[in-house]
Amino acid sequence: MMQKRVLLFAILLCTSVALCFAQTLKVDVDLVSIFATIKDERGQFVNNLTKDDFRVYEDDQPQDIKIFEREEKVQSTIGILMDTSGSMVDIMPYMKKGTRDFTHSLPKGDEFFVASFGTAVKLLHTSSQPQKHLDESMLTLKAWGTSTMYDALLYGMEKVQKSERPRKALIVFTDGNDNGSKVTNGRIVEEIQTSAVLLYFVAIGSPKLVDSHTLEPLSDLSGGKTLYVAKQDAVSPVLDQVRAELAQQYYLGYYAPRREGVHHLRVEVPGRNLKIRAKPGYTVAN
Repeated sequence: MMQKRVLLFAILLCTSVALCFAQTLKVDVDLVSIFATIKDERGQFVNNLTKDDFRVYEDDQPQDIKIFEREEKVQSTIGILMDTSGSMVDIMPYMKKGTRDFTHSLPKGDEFFVASFGTAVKLLHTSSQPQKHLDESMLTLKAWGTSTMYDALLYGMEKVQKSERPRKALIVFTDGNDNGSKVTNGRIVEEIQTSAVLLYFVAIGSPKLVDSHTLEPLSDLSGGKTLYVAKQDAVSPVLDQVRAELAQQYYLGYYAPRREGVHHLRVEVPGRNLKIRAKPGYTVAN
């Protein structure tokens, strides 16, 4: 009887130690995810690299890559945000068509949602609903009022981050002007730095009317991109570029001790003349 009690105590003790150790790992170690877009000197995607081709540095210290995936193997959750403020009145038809074409051509395994933002942020459609629902929802959209772009960005980032799919991205149709948000630019910068959401801004119309000084720093900080489209040009080819980029990115992941503050990231492919675009860093909040 005494031996059974000792054995039971030993089992409980080992279980308790194991649980404590697991909790410590969860608190003290984070998975750092990086999505890297690689192109050659001609601007063509490079999709034949292996894990051993890459070097990842955090604060100039080499990291041990534990996760390596590429191309369509990585599923995505994508949010599409449509600016419906008064300044977008001439842009609405192009934006609607681009959204419709893009959602039609997404891989079946990807999740997406569509939201509008003018004086307020409104969810229009999710991928669990029939495509007809999206078409009907966009019929009533009209350009008027102020722009709550920062409110929409925060809403979109928080929504995609709830997904368990590794790749998370926002495609935002806007001219970059905000005149009605409660959320500030600084708050959005903080959210980008503490998340792994890629931002792709699609600015349709004259570049002179686009606040590129706002859009480009935000997209660059996320590892995404700002794209410009003239009104006379079709929007769908530009969105095809975004879809192709998402499909051909490399997913690199490593585990790092959880340390508060800003941490700088660098991705290299030694010995190759390649253009690499990836998130330049991240922040661990208090």
